[in-house]
Amino acid sequence: MQDHRIPVPKDDRFMDELVRQIDLLPVPASLSGRDEEKLNESLRIVGLIRATFRRRYRRQALLLVLADIAICTAIFLIGHLLLPATASSPVLELIITWRYLLMGLMSLSVVIASSRSVWRSNI
Repeated sequence: MQDHRIPVPKDDRFMDELVRQIDLLPVPASLSGRDEEKLNESLRIVGLIRATFRRRYRRQALLLVLADIAICTAIFLIGHLLLPATASSPVLELIITWRYLLMGLMSLSVVIASSRSVWRSNI
């Protein structure tokens, strides 16, 4: 096999010729530099969309938290200011005794209801 091998010169002339011939070959469209430009542009657009959605969802979450705080504050103020300190009936006494639990449950239901509506609109 050594006697019948192709003679390859010892200098860089062989590699230069090989590279020149490879460069002359046609390049498939999928490997051209134009697709890389399209990919970079697509990635930039996706990044912009992602940043826009991130800002939108942060703003929406902030508004949701502020609305929940306002509603829960109103519930606690109404429950604290409108209910008398002494009760004249057993039902009113039960409500006064458990008013903070009742207001907490109402506040929790407000938070759950508002967060469920947000999850439904974003999914």
